[in-house]
Amino acid sequence: MNGASPRAGAWVAVSVVVLMGCSSAPTSSGPTSSAPTEPTKATVASRAADPTRSVGIVAIGHSGLTGEGTGARFEAVPAKSWATGSDPQVDSIYQRMVALQPGTKGHVANTAVGGALASALTSQARQALDAVPAPALVIIQTVDNDIECNGSNTAQVGQAVSDALALIHERSPNTKILVAGQLGRPSVAFITKLVAHDPTTKSDLTFDDPCSFFDAGGKLRPAGVAKLSAVIDRYEAETARACAAVPNCVTDGGVRKAYVDTIKNFSPDYAHLNARGQAAEAALIWPVVEALLNS
Repeated sequence: MNGASPRAGAWVAVSVVVLMGCSSAPTSSGPTSSAPTEPTKATVASRAADPTRSVGIVAIGHSGLTGEGTGARFEAVPAKSWATGSDPQVDSIYQRMVALQPGTKGHVANTAVGGALASALTSQARQALDAVPAPALVIIQTVDNDIECNGSNTAQVGQAVSDALALIHERSPNTKILVAGQLGRPSVAFITKLVAHDPTTKSDLTFDDPCSFFDAGGKLRPAGVAKLSAVIDRYEAETARACAAVPNCVTDGGVRKAYVDTIKNFSPDYAHLNARGQAAEAALIWPVVEALLNS
């Protein structure tokens, strides 16, 4: 579990399979890059000296950003990341930014790692900003692996996000920052549909705490579904508080929370998005990004 609670993982891409997904072993010992090309040393040095020239995109967080789910199990596939990928099938935020701002091309860094906790964000941000010193946009996707049923670590998660935001703003004060919320919420209807589609998932949705979706006898527990949803809202409120304290930082305003799960968008682990799902996620969040970039 990489130090995370049993709640980790579901919220990387799926809003019900809580024991899978981001809780997988990290897919890389270091950052991954979705860029077709890397900035030259001369470009980096020039832009580092002029932080007012905001160009490019950076992504930090967990496997929800690495393209995991589009390849082999636990494999990061940066080209198919909804945030920074280069595969036309996905039409990522990076690709859409290139279409909107052609100078974005080649200025992209994704240092997200599967299984990463919120405490890793500052280190990831530092590595990403070394490659793209003054990005127009930073996307942060976190929390999943930190989720605990009682939410006892909510303040710590908020502080970790605050620390990362402070570093980003200090190094690149004109960068726009998007703190993405959890994709969807637990749904009794979807859980029922998922277990009917693949009965083996029921064991992965049964925990030894009040957030369990099923009891020991295999009966669905709507109270557990509701409790986990409420806990996730607490984490999001804390990350939103951290974001509100930093200039140029916004959340998605509930757009991702409203997402409705569909089996067709999931990889075989039901915890990450396949290429179809990655494309859907990029399309979902793009209006928020476009408005942020134009603000």
